[in-house]
Formats: sequence, structure tokens, C-alpha cells
Amino acid sequence: MTETILLRLDKLNQLDNNAFARKHKEIWTFAKSQMVAISSRIPELAAYMLLCPLLARLGVGFLPNVFPFSVIVRSVDAASGYSPAVLVYAFILSTFVGQSLVFIFNRRFTFHSNANVALSTSFAVALSIFTIIASGFAGPVIVGLVTRVGILPVFWAQLLGKYLFMLSTILWMYPANRFVVHPVKREKKEKPHDRS
Repeated sequence: MTETILLRLDKLNQLDNNAFARKHKEIWTFAKSQMVAISSRIPELAAYMLLCPLLARLGVGFLPNVFPFSVIVRSVDAASGYSPAVLVYAFILSTFVGQSLVFIFNRRFTFHSNANVALSTSFAVALSIFTIIASGFAGPVIVGLVTRVGILPVFWAQLLGKYLFMLSTILWMYPANRFVVHPVKREKKEKPHDRS
């Protein structure tokens, strides 16, 4: 599956030289980053939908008794189909999968970053940790809200809840990736020496 995604993303790189991409570079970069994100979200969504029943079968039930988790416990009810602990850990693990793929794909296909790899990786790890933590807290709350509407079966409520969280990450992921994680360093032009 990853090889297929890579082949499609290579074709996406070929579009960098079309007239629209050259004229509207920032819009094209944003659109491309969203296409890359969608490509990485497929394995993330699949991981989430596999992890929920797997973690439930394993009997995962422990959540630390701290403030954010108590909000999750109150907002997730039996209609969600899974315990709050299963939802939290499924969101965290699946988001890790997605964030790993987004970093690799964005560096290679979207931003063509020439920044220091170690520094970019450090920033990406910090951004991923933030996103993973946010997914552990916000994701189950979103699923709880979706299931409270009560019009969707459990499977579709889980799928929609995970999708809505992934969609919300655009708010912080694109600007952080574009300007902090994957900046393109402009080479300084040498000034001609003054011949006097």
C-alpha cells in the first residue's frame, strides 16, 4: 500500500512545473500538502479502525486519573461502542502512524526542504507529540459528541469522529510544517566584488 502511495505522490511532483503551480506557489503548496496528508491518512484511519476492536479484545481499560482523562470519561458513553481507554490509545497509536508518514511524505514531496534534517526531525517530533497528545484528548471527545447525535451506527460514528479530528489538524499542521519543520533555505547570492 505504501509503494502505491509513493508512486502517486511521485506523479504529484510532476505537476510542480505546470502554469498554475508556478504562478500560485503558496496555494499549490497548500493543496499539495493536503493531498499528501490525505495519502497518509488512509493508513492512519485503517490503523484506528483496526486498533479499536483489538484493544477492546485485549481488555484495555486503564486511564490515568487526571483532569483531561476525566473529561473524556464523562463525554464518552456506551453508545461509542468502546471504553474511553480504548478510544484514547487507538487515537494515540493511529495518529503516530499518520504523523510518521506525513513527515516523510511532506519532506520528500511537498516542501522539498533543504533545511537541516536533524533540526527538521526534532521539530517534527515535537509537532507530532503535540498532535498525538491532542488526539488522545480531543479525539475521544469528538467521537463522544458524534455518537450522542445517535443517527449513525457505531462503526460510522467511529470513522466520522476520527476523520473530523484528522481534518481539524490542518489548523496547526500546515503552518507548522511549512514554516518551522520544512523551511526552504534560500541561498544567499554573492555580491560582486567592487573593482575600484
